[in-house]
Amino acid sequence: MPTITILGAGITALSTAYTLPKSHRLKILASNLPGDLPSSQNWASPHACAGWVALGGLSPLEQQMQLDSLHFLRQLSLANPESGVRTALLTDIHEDPPVNGIWYKNRVPGYTESLNKDGGITTKYESLVIDPSKFLVWLRTELEKQGTVFERVEKVESLSELSGVATDVVINASGLGSRELIDVKDENVVGDRTYTVRVETEFKEMFVRRGKGGKYTYVFGRGDGTAVLGGISVPVEEEVKGLEEVRGEIIGRVHENLPEYFPSADPKEYNVLEDLVGIRPLRFAGVRVEKEMIGDQKVVHAYGTTIGGYIHSFGLARQVAKLVDDFVFEL
Repeated sequence: MPTITILGAGITALSTAYTLPKSHRLKILASNLPGDLPSSQNWASPHACAGWVALGGLSPLEQQMQLDSLHFLRQLSLANPESGVRTALLTDIHEDPPVNGIWYKNRVPGYTESLNKDGGITTKYESLVIDPSKFLVWLRTELEKQGTVFERVEKVESLSELSGVATDVVINASGLGSRELIDVKDENVVGDRTYTVRVETEFKEMFVRRGKGGKYTYVFGRGDGTAVLGGISVPVEEEVKGLEEVRGEIIGRVHENLPEYFPSADPKEYNVLEDLVGIRPLRFAGVRVEKEMIGDQKVVHAYGTTIGGYIHSFGLARQVAKLVDDFVFEL
């Protein structure tokens, strides 16, 4: 029975563990674990808006990973609604339509598109909203039922040191940690601080505006009388924004786009339940999913989803499982 050690406990790590064959012995090592309260800002998964929105400018493999994840999560929402995954209609506005067109056109359920007066494109399709506070804990619970061991570790300096835990394969799902690991040192990985706000509202759908200059506005209705509003993101090196400033900017933008649900631009007019701040691991070179030998240790890398951790999750996990299987076949 192969023993697999996964470094990291975010959505990439958990979806990978959930996808691997049940016959494998799994151990998840991380400094932050699902269910931690309060949740540290140093990992992104608990603080994400967590909806499926097709990302652009990607390789065919990354596109397929996104679609595979959408398919899996749709099935999960039907079979396990208690997981915190639910279907929702997404309205996605592109102020600057992609030069090469909409890659996911007619590849997602219920797809329609229309031309806007300003030359932009509005697409609509059936998508998904995820509540991380439920989903991460649900995944952990399901994995523990299957025998997966979760272990808190304060610091891992290198992947090679994990060879001492009697493992056949190490999966590197450390996200931002891949920049610091001595035997990885991926300088393509950088930190990005993202701000969102959760408010009470009857809005149950999903809305995204991809504005000019890379400015995003989004609203993901959780279906429980709340929605997560975004988005503002800045490099971690920049000064931390005040939460009052963040609320004002985000709610102002949302009001401009959805005045029927958000009739005021004043944050004081809403019941703000939570200010969510997390650090995401950006990797402008794209997702890294490949196997490597580090000394005598078999390693599969799985990181670099940038803003798309949940969007790629189970599709990336599927690719990782194939690479793990290649290594296991050699044992």
